[in-house]
Amino acid sequence: MVRKETLRVLSGDGVRVRSICGDVHIPRSELDQVMNTEALDKETKFDADVIVLACKAWEVERCLKMCQPWCGASTLVLPLQNGVDAFGKVRSIVTSWGKGRPLVGWCNIVAAIQEPGLIKHWAANPPCIYYGEFEGAPTSRTKQVESVLATCDGMAVSLEQDALSKCWEKFSFICSTTAVQATAGPSATQDLIPQVPELEQMWRSAMEEVIAIARKSGIDYQQSWMEKRIPILRDAVGATTSCSRDLWAGRHSELEDLLGSVHRMGQEKGVATPVVSTCFRALTVRDRLARRATTLPIYPMLEGQKILGTICNHKGQQLPADRTLAQKKAEEYLQPEWYVCPMTSAIASGGQCEVPEGVQMLWEAELGVVISHSCENLSPDEAMDYVGGYCMVLDLTGGNLGFESMKYGHSWTRNKCQNTFKPVGAFIPASELPKPESLRIICRVNGKTVAQDETSKMKFTIAQQIADASELTPLRRGDILLTGAGSLGPLTVGDFVEGAIEGLSAKYTVSATLVAQPKRRKLEHAKL
Repeated sequence: MVRKETLRVLSGDGVRVRSICGDVHIPRSELDQVMNTEALDKETKFDADVIVLACKAWEVERCLKMCQPWCGASTLVLPLQNGVDAFGKVRSIVTSWGKGRPLVGWCNIVAAIQEPGLIKHWAANPPCIYYGEFEGAPTSRTKQVESVLATCDGMAVSLEQDALSKCWEKFSFICSTTAVQATAGPSATQDLIPQVPELEQMWRSAMEEVIAIARKSGIDYQQSWMEKRIPILRDAVGATTSCSRDLWAGRHSELEDLLGSVHRMGQEKGVATPVVSTCFRALTVRDRLARRATTLPIYPMLEGQKILGTICNHKGQQLPADRTLAQKKAEEYLQPEWYVCPMTSAIASGGQCEVPEGVQMLWEAELGVVISHSCENLSPDEAMDYVGGYCMVLDLTGGNLGFESMKYGHSWTRNKCQNTFKPVGAFIPASELPKPESLRIICRVNGKTVAQDETSKMKFTIAQQIADASELTPLRRGDILLTGAGSLGPLTVGDFVEGAIEGLSAKYTVSATLVAQPKRRKLEHAKL
């Protein structure tokens, strides 16, 4: 059951897996029924042998509701979520159907969706599915699942006798590892934790907290299980938990289902959880922002990763023939043309733009669109939901930098993306600009107005630009999309340049002073 772009890819080309165990391509002809989750009423119904819940923990209820029509009297429901809260939820919901039988299940794999239809697997060899009964010995039907999965190349399966206890073992590991990694940052990969005494102590303390809750819950957690996890950490070179990656990328995460559940269960059972609870509280803002459960100002230069600038996006504009491969008009573009500038090249409004010796600078004042939430592959209809606000940006250009190579179709990096070439103004909440397509952008040099551009003359709308940029590269909270300028002109060292929106408070005006770049050691080209 899939939707949107994944549905389109799977319906055409099937599923691809890039794996350390060997790459796999399963063509559409071998996938049987590929169902559209947005039109399930039109799909053929049958009694499934097994329903595998491979969704995130917070999606369990919704996914079970979608799967219910395919659950028969003897259908097994196999959840693979991180955490232990989901099991009670799955058990309760499936029991209420009066058909089907829930199992306990989890998996060990480090993988992610690289793009729709393509899964990248880079750690845990071989990947394994673990499962078993809530109580009692495995039934013949449960054993049948093992016999089927055991025939699959590149993976392992383990039918556990005491599945719930073993699941708590994984839960303690994933919670503790996520607490350390997500809080410490991407450098704290699993193999690093045992190498840094402070991180290992933090990890062990978190483990002991979860183990104490497990034992209070009647789970037989064996102390040796924790020590066996240390070599697993050491061998997981470069590995990070999916919850950590989601938090860092600004996506919905399982924070509530992992660290949050430990925090709550600790309070309920009278078990102190200082490490896990502290990490949970520290990470809560990230998670709530991703879920749109809270609204905060956005600081692009702290939170954003990049600035995407458009080229020739105002009607009537034309690329100069002496500087580009072809004299192309704005009307000829079928989609926005982008250059990507790292946020590290931006400076705050009021700063100094350092001009390299001999470089002729040009000004452009542009409206910047600030992204509110991580997104990719958006449609124009969805795009404006990801606008957190705006800012004014001075798109300063080295007029005689890089154009020699651009004549041959090469990049705009050297003339657009040098350090200090992108002064960024204060964040403007979206509510301040209800009609961003009807603005007048003012540029002033040394107090004199040199341009008055109108956003209504943009070739591509803001929604079209966001949709196209999100297809080109994943967008993150704080990223800025420049909407282009209709005018540009010369600047010299000593000039003071400003960009403003007509009628808007001066606190949102962006400004910069051009100064000579300090002397630096130049790159010495090797002689052939």
